[in-house]
Amino acid sequence: MRNRIAAGLLAAVALVGTVGLGTTQATAAPARAPHQVADQDNAADAPPGWVLRGKYWTHGGCVEAGQDGVQRHHWEEFQCANGALQWVLWTNR
Repeated sequence: MRNRIAAGLLAAVALVGTVGLGTTQATAAPARAPHQVADQDNAADAPPGWVLRGKYWTHGGCVEAGQDGVQRHHWEEFQCANGALQWVLWTNR
């Protein structure tokens, strides 16, 4: 009887742990917005004539995305600005 209770508790803990890890991984994905013209909220932060391309959790991710755009000739220059919570990728076109 003890073994069944212990096995049941172990299975319940494993299920809760799996569900908890699944939601943690789902919320940990980087937020990447499609390119857009700077909106009213970000207009003060935007360099004149530059376009907001995305927001990244890490500086390295922002720089990698910026360099990819330069290599693909989508833009010539980029900046990774430190935002309130994420790194913000600005490009010159």
